Amino acid sequence: MGMTYDQYWYGDPLRVRAFYKAEKIKQKRINEEAWLYGAYVYRALRSALSVSEFFRPKNQRPDEYPQKPIELSNAKEVETEIERENRENREALWAQAYMESMVQAGKNWHK
Repeated sequence: MGMTYDQYWYGDPLRVRAFYKAEKIKQKRINEEAWLYGAYVYRALRSALSVSEFFRPKNQRPDEYPQKPIELSNAKEVETEIERENRENREALWAQAYMESMVQAGKNWHK
């Protein structure tokens, strides 16, 4: 419920500030709910696609959909053991590819 015209122009100025703060809190809550909904959709798609070997790198286990809801008090996704292993594998592959490209570039430095 918003402020009326008379409340805004003729009412207590502190009330305007209170309505403004309440609207900011309401918008923040809506954004967090949308983020949480997106997190669930993302995890569902990721776990469904990771079952196929076509969509996941070699030596990486399929992601599993969370067994319990994401805690609202700590809505940031907690990295599971499988996610941590997958991230570390990706970083190791990236580092290996980077080093191989540096070695190739180094071979051509003095030519």
